[in-house]
Amino acid sequence: MCQNEDIIYGSDAQIALVRRALALRRFFRDDPQMTFQGRTISWLARGPEEAGIVIDLCRLQGYASAQFVARTDSRSFQNAYEQAGLIPIEWDQFHGRDSAQKASAEFLATYSPPEGLRLCSVTTNTPDDRIHALCQMSSENGVLQPPGSVMRGDGPPGIILYVETDSGDVVATGGGFMAYHPQSDRRDEAFWGMLATAPSWRGHRLARWVGAAAIRELTHRFGARGFSSGVKPDNLASQAMCTRLGVTRSDRVYAGAIDPELTGGGSPTR
Repeated sequence: MCQNEDIIYGSDAQIALVRRALALRRFFRDDPQMTFQGRTISWLARGPEEAGIVIDLCRLQGYASAQFVARTDSRSFQNAYEQAGLIPIEWDQFHGRDSAQKASAEFLATYSPPEGLRLCSVTTNTPDDRIHALCQMSSENGVLQPPGSVMRGDGPPGIILYVETDSGDVVATGGGFMAYHPQSDRRDEAFWGMLATAPSWRGHRLARWVGAAAIRELTHRFGARGFSSGVKPDNLASQAMCTRLGVTRSDRVYAGAIDPELTGGGSPTR
């Protein structure tokens, strides 16, 4: 489903979540601990003692996470969320710095995409039909993309890439954003991923192509030196793809929480 005032795809609950995040960002944007990945606001918690802030943010937004949480602190966050009546949800934090830049450069230097495909980037002038096409394909494959306004530049510095065929079909997409505040210790880190490939085009390494190109662009255009992505423990395909690009499982997690009253209990993305 698409919300037409801004181009936002997902379920009704996901669309409402993203709209709340866009509104709340106006109030949090100057806080160095706030992080905005283009879809939702999260928090760079200093430790489990700040779980209450994440809980409050979750109750306002419907979902929130503490990022760069030491794996040993994960249970403390989960316990706090459960006591507050929220649903804990956790992603392994995959992370890479020099390894990601090296692996991406090596892949791009040797990869030859299938004939008839081109790699494009969303700009301020990208027409609505392209935004709709990439959001539709991504949504159908379980990945929530940022709103069209954020893709076009009304958000943190970043890039959304997509692969299209000669006939105009969007068959892969992904990207990343400089999601952390300029005064944050994580200011040179990019939130990276949001990768999706149409089923009929899987096996051609398109997600790897998009992911590597996004790392290259985030490095050269925005000064990114680190790249992180949240991956569910059972998502073996995404884990393997990230690892091939030098973004590997770390000792950190995204310790997230869902408010079942606002969202119905569903995950914000795959």
